[in-house]
Amino acid sequence: MSESWRRKKYYKPRVLIGVERILDPQYDDALLCITGAQLEMLRNLTQYLHRRSTFVDSEHLGYYLCADNGDWDDIQAIVADLEETLMGCEEFTALFEAMLAQLQCICNNASLPGTDAGSVAPIVDVGLTDGVLIEDDPYADDTEISARRCAVAQLTYWQAWEWLTEFIQPLQENAMDVVVPIALGVISVLVGVTPLAIPAGMLIAFLSVLIDVWVDGSLVDVQNALWAHRDELTCAVYNGLSYDYSIAEQRATDVINDMVELSPIDLVVMRAMFAPWAIALASKAYTQGTDWAVANVSSGACDDCTWVYQAEYEFPPSPGTWTGGFPTYAGRWPGLNGSEEGISPGFSLPSIVDHVDVEFEVHYMSVLNTGNTVGYVTIQYQDVALDWHDVSQISCTTNGLAGTININTHLDADKTFTTNTLRIRMRGQPGQSQTNPWPFMPMYIKIKAYPHV
Repeated sequence: MSESWRRKKYYKPRVLIGVERILDPQYDDALLCITGAQLEMLRNLTQYLHRRSTFVDSEHLGYYLCADNGDWDDIQAIVADLEETLMGCEEFTALFEAMLAQLQCICNNASLPGTDAGSVAPIVDVGLTDGVLIEDDPYADDTEISARRCAVAQLTYWQAWEWLTEFIQPLQENAMDVVVPIALGVISVLVGVTPLAIPAGMLIAFLSVLIDVWVDGSLVDVQNALWAHRDELTCAVYNGLSYDYSIAEQRATDVINDMVELSPIDLVVMRAMFAPWAIALASKAYTQGTDWAVANVSSGACDDCTWVYQAEYEFPPSPGTWTGGFPTYAGRWPGLNGSEEGISPGFSLPSIVDHVDVEFEVHYMSVLNTGNTVGYVTIQYQDVALDWHDVSQISCTTNGLAGTININTHLDADKTFTTNTLRIRMRGQPGQSQTNPWPFMPMYIKIKAYPHV
């Protein structure tokens, strides 16, 4: 078969990229730090990477051959990966923040000879034997019945306050083999039961960083931030407990991450105090009805809490947790046209299901240019006859050239959810039939729901 279609004329302003140098790169992988303006330019320049004429396979007198079909598919997969990379690297930011916190811990400990005087290993061994300590945190999937949620949320907060204000200051000069038994004794008084079943590694790491915060002189900052955000943190845990301990931790972490007044190491301490194992201790204290628990639970403390439901889905992998049988483009993103759809895992909102605001955010690629409605992301509810009905929706219209990343957001206000059995449906625009690439190729979907005010 003739490949005359690959023959391209040279054009002076055109920048040509060698196919071989892309498929067999001459440079090692590298991390880059670029400004927002530079990122904007790079995102737009990727449009040229979707033009086959950009890539030269072989040069000849007066013409060159562009990439063949096999190489073109490989190159487009690389370009898709580049476009996803240019969306941002939040996981690297979180990793670097954690690394910085650990380095600060190391520096602080290095300046304090003698704080590691003894050995904590025998204490851990005994704790693992008698059930006071355990190896891992098994509490992430634990749940609370509705009647207990507010009490456990309050005690989780006040437990963190006790650790900061009553426990750490007398211990800052002691070695860890002294600190751990005292900590376990104090906690058992608050909780009123043994065995405690606390993850050993997490407890020791938490105590170590907590002492480092005192040494670093920022303990007062952490205390002030904890006090200033008491209602927010209590409500965050309360709302998260509508689902499980892991979601409660996530909700509290969202609040903590917005505390700009704290350093990275301070944030590590704050997040640790709302981990699933810490919530489990608060729950045990409430069950035991200790004097401390009774004194720190107030009726009506959560009456003003506003629940928030948030779900995020990112592709790849495709299909991930979604069903529907839709195809996948370049092994990465769902491919949707008028004949395809995708269905998320089911979920539910809290008991309040009327007067709800829904925020949508969708990032996607498309084979179509600016101004085309290419798909929809919809929340549906299931009625008693098991039929599904649309209740809230975002229409996705391209706002960039074909092959670029589109971002659509939408607020759907004051919606009523007739039932509480829900799912998300993504689908292409009826009548569009393009394939590989498709009109609607979602990369990221975020749904946020909360009571309408």
